[in-house]
Amino acid sequence: MTTRRSVPQDAEVGSARGTVVVPLLCALVLLPLTAWPPTRTPAVLVATALAALAPLVGVRLHRPPWHHPWLAVAAMLACWGLAMGLADTAPGPALALQAVGIAVAVGLFAVLFGRWWRRGPVERRRLGRATWGRRTDQLVVVVVVTLAVGQSAAAALTPGVAWPVPVAPFDLVLVCLLLRFVASRGGLGPGMVLLVAGGVGAAVYDCLANDSGDRIPGPQHPTAVLWTAAMCAFLAGSLHPSMRAAFDPHVLGRLRSESARLVGLTPLVLVPVALSLLGSGRMLPATVHLSSAAVVSALAIVRGAQTIRGSEEQARRDPLTGLANRRGLRVAFDDLVGPGTVGVTAPDAVVGRLALLDLDDFKHVNDTYGHEAGDHLLVSVALRLLAGVGGGATVARSGGDEFVLLLPPGGPDVDDLLRGAFAEPVELDGRSFPVRCSAGWVELTADSSLPLALADADVALYASKGTTRGGATRFAAEQREEVLGSLALADDVRRLAAGEDDVGELVLLHQPLVALPSRTVLGCEALVRWQHPTRGLLAPDTFLPVAEEQGHGALLDAWVLRTACRSATTWPEQWTVSVNLGRTSMVDPGLADGVRATLAGTGLPPHRLRLEITEHDQLPPDAGVDALHELAALGVGVSLDDFGTGYTSVAYLQRYPVTVLKLDRSITGSDAAGALLGGLVALAAALGVDVLAEGIEDDAQCARLAALGVDAGQGWLFGRPVPAEQLGTAVGNPT
Repeated sequence: MTTRRSVPQDAEVGSARGTVVVPLLCALVLLPLTAWPPTRTPAVLVATALAALAPLVGVRLHRPPWHHPWLAVAAMLACWGLAMGLADTAPGPALALQAVGIAVAVGLFAVLFGRWWRRGPVERRRLGRATWGRRTDQLVVVVVVTLAVGQSAAAALTPGVAWPVPVAPFDLVLVCLLLRFVASRGGLGPGMVLLVAGGVGAAVYDCLANDSGDRIPGPQHPTAVLWTAAMCAFLAGSLHPSMRAAFDPHVLGRLRSESARLVGLTPLVLVPVALSLLGSGRMLPATVHLSSAAVVSALAIVRGAQTIRGSEEQARRDPLTGLANRRGLRVAFDDLVGPGTVGVTAPDAVVGRLALLDLDDFKHVNDTYGHEAGDHLLVSVALRLLAGVGGGATVARSGGDEFVLLLPPGGPDVDDLLRGAFAEPVELDGRSFPVRCSAGWVELTADSSLPLALADADVALYASKGTTRGGATRFAAEQREEVLGSLALADDVRRLAAGEDDVGELVLLHQPLVALPSRTVLGCEALVRWQHPTRGLLAPDTFLPVAEEQGHGALLDAWVLRTACRSATTWPEQWTVSVNLGRTSMVDPGLADGVRATLAGTGLPPHRLRLEITEHDQLPPDAGVDALHELAALGVGVSLDDFGTGYTSVAYLQRYPVTVLKLDRSITGSDAAGALLGGLVALAAALGVDVLAEGIEDDAQCARLAALGVDAGQGWLFGRPVPAEQLGTAVGNPT
């Protein structure tokens, strides 16, 4: 196995070395031959032929996903090589071939500067903020290209001017534009840098060869050494491994800083002067060059002012979404509620509203689909909020998945805004993301301050997440005490998970699971409680969601599992113990190892353990799948808890090795759900899964469920949750 791997690795290393050695050897051999007049012509033609063949070899060797531009490079160089070879014997076809090569070069140039527009929503959002800078850059390009066209036309109409002279202005502009491209793009690989260097060298050669008097400068021109060097650059760039990503739109669109792009304008600013010197003032009046130089200089000054202004604006903008950041929010708040409103409006008059928004379950999106999908989602949310608030309002991103709205009087209602903005799911990369957002808002007066307004809105947001998740809650003073109590509870949960002694202790209760209709005890479900020193005995719904949000859910689940398995070893051998797994445990890659270690440490046989999956939180598609299948192979049972109340129950039945389906009390407690219960029992029977009904409270309900074919039950009729030492008394003597 080792030998098989070493062969392709050695081949790849040798290939990478060859892509460097071959161009270097060609340069060492061909450049001296070009400098010596007797061998100049064959050396130039050989260098051009090798450069034209190199892109084909590079495409075959490195297999770039964007290979068409490299084929165009090969065609361009082939046309120019043939034109040089035919310059003396067939000038007409040579001119046509040179024109075709120039047309292909223009197309490649358009690819370099235009392909980066194929961007995703995040990149388009970022680049959209620099539109003003691009417009100025485009005006500079238009001026210098127009001047080059005018000078070329004047040269073409001037009697006795050789062919290269009309082409030379375009070569000069091409050199400056390529230098501008390199200065403005970041992350260009060696392949693209060498390609640009070859283009610059070829263009400079054309400019220097325009005084030869020939219609086309042939390979015998004294400056042909520069042409050969340019061909060697094309050869090296085409064979280098980085050519794979040379025309990648993401690479071409990676812009440098605004200051670097401003410096990149320098070659274009010098074009009018250079064109004036190139034409010796004979082709166009000097006033045209001076006027063009003045316009380009003025545009460069405007571009500098835009860069400075953009830097100041960028300091007030969130780099991902383009929304106002905290500094920008402060400026907008001062404009809405600032010194200008004092004395103009009454101190208690409402001058606007501030709303704090938080995306529900955004962490789950990041964990399930990755941070790039999360970034795209944030940008889409930002665009929807901007469209929903209308003019005069400010949308800011304060960090993470939190947004702040500053709404002037008469602005949209926050509830209506949320319903309109998030009525439809967000579509990204072929996936649909349902977005739910909670908000808290507060009215602003002339006496309001931004820190206090944000604090009050945060209190209202916290209350909204606890009661009306997905809606908006207006701040009320009484919410503060409730929220402070919730925050104190969250801190106690953190300290409980850390093992501190002064926050009480976890208590484990057990509720029996019985067979229907015989009412034989099958086992018990372990139910955790928290004996808090000041709040008393807390139910799991009070603190487990907080622990899950903090990432401590798996730690508490591990304690419950360990304690329940230890208790179950003292029960009758036919009894099983059921333990709930929260979301944090399900996504834990060490789930299977932890369960096996607990079983080994407590001595409980695997077939006596049941792990219950709760549907209250949406799980990633692969969460716990391998672990539960691995544990099921050992004999551990898997139950699907609270079936009918949470997420994608049928998908869970297909995904996990479920052996027991636990029907939620909302279904089992309704007399009108007979048809539904019958269908669920039939579904379970078809899948070979047992059915357990939760919430059985009286004999009539028990008889009805047994008649429908329900296998087992749980509820107060059979026993309430009690500590392990009271379990025998609570359920009576098992039979």
